[in-house]
Amino acid sequence: MNKQHLALSLSVGILGGVSVFLASNILSSVYLIWVGFIAWGLFFKNGGDNDALKMTITAGIYGAVLAGLFFALSSAINIGGDLNAPIWIAITVFALIFGTQIPLFGCAPTAVCGYAATAGYIIHAADGAMIPMVTTAALTNPVVTISLSIIIGTIFGMISGKVAASMGS
Repeated sequence: MNKQHLALSLSVGILGGVSVFLASNILSSVYLIWVGFIAWGLFFKNGGDNDALKMTITAGIYGAVLAGLFFALSSAINIGGDLNAPIWIAITVFALIFGTQIPLFGCAPTAVCGYAATAGYIIHAADGAMIPMVTTAALTNPVVTISLSIIIGTIFGMISGKVAASMGS
């Protein structure tokens, strides 16, 4: 048995339980557990260190903002009739990937996950109720909710890695 793998399993398991507790109680209005777990995994995929912490948060939020921009623009400006949504998707996804040349947003898979999580969250809301919220300055703005969830999940990833390292040594 690999001691370090056991330590990481214990750390992630226990902190995963804490994360679920927080998401269903005191952070329920701002923390979506499924987004937190995506960010947690991306943190480790991005290297599991301080650079990964920064990259996961910035690239993930960048993706969330671009998805919010899609909903704001496609709702306000119809540039293609029946093709309005696909045209705005093409534009915002182009900008999403092109922008990953900027080192702060440089992890395209993480940015895409931020975009997809935000779009999925908005699309699956009843009757498009969240679409008008993307332009509000409030915690109920889905871009803000996804961004906070990315931050919280990434921090849980960092903590679980540090706890595992201390347990495994």
